Amino acid sequence: MKKYALLLAVPALAFVALNPDTAGPYTDSHGVSYDTLPSVHDFNTAAEFDAAFGHEMFTTRDGLQFQIDRELTPTELAASIASQAATRAAQPTAGSGSTIAAVVTTNHPIDEEFINAFATLADVKNKVISEVNICDAALNSNWGIDFVPSSGQQWDSNDSADIGSLLDEAYNEHGYNGKDMMIALSNDFTPGGAIGVGYIGLPRQLTKLYSNLEGEIMQHEAGHNYTLQHCCDSGCIMYSFLVGSNLGSFHNYQESCSGQNHSSTMNTQRNRY
Repeated sequence: MKKYALLLAVPALAFVALNPDTAGPYTDSHGVSYDTLPSVHDFNTAAEFDAAFGHEMFTTRDGLQFQIDRELTPTELAASIASQAATRAAQPTAGSGSTIAAVVTTNHPIDEEFINAFATLADVKNKVISEVNICDAALNSNWGIDFVPSSGQQWDSNDSADIGSLLDEAYNEHGYNGKDMMIALSNDFTPGGAIGVGYIGLPRQLTKLYSNLEGEIMQHEAGHNYTLQHCCDSGCIMYSFLVGSNLGSFHNYQESCSGQNHSSTMNTQRNRY
């Protein structure tokens, strides 16, 4: 495992704070600062990374909190892809989520690398709408949360930005655009290889183009937006790393790692936006 340099000197702290490639310095729950985010590539195995940082809460220099959603190992990715068709087919297609509906309009900054992965802008639009519908199927069925894609903009992203800086850049350039939530999309390289990020308790997230698992990533990040934290339930969409077959599953008991009952928390937070 590589050692992470602490930001001990004021000049270094000031330098990193002005660096557009990062939203750091990042501080963990123990008060330790990092000039770059920990990466799964810095460990011998993904399990080692998960043990060290899978449930860690990081804070940006602006005081916003998030957890690292790492890229998958080849074995994990293959399993998620293999189960995807059956898992998506099993998602609810309609549902009231009881009597109160929470319509959440969404704005979508989309970077040039994401757009260039498709033949036409119409294909991009259809992709975004399709993945948002996958993302909110269970949210709508269970809690009446209905994400409605309502606007989008092309966004020239910083090619060397980390995942936190990319999210902040999308927000600073395009923000909510008068909508309730921002779901940015990127196919840019990000140091550390994170596949998405969502600020805890704020309606801002970014999803990477990642092996057609964008809807699954969006749902995980939406959990963060609705205050959910990573858990140790391997059958939950909020598990410490993405498991595609967990799409639509939120544990319904008081879980020790997150300190939350995710289903109950979603019910409480359903009208947050």
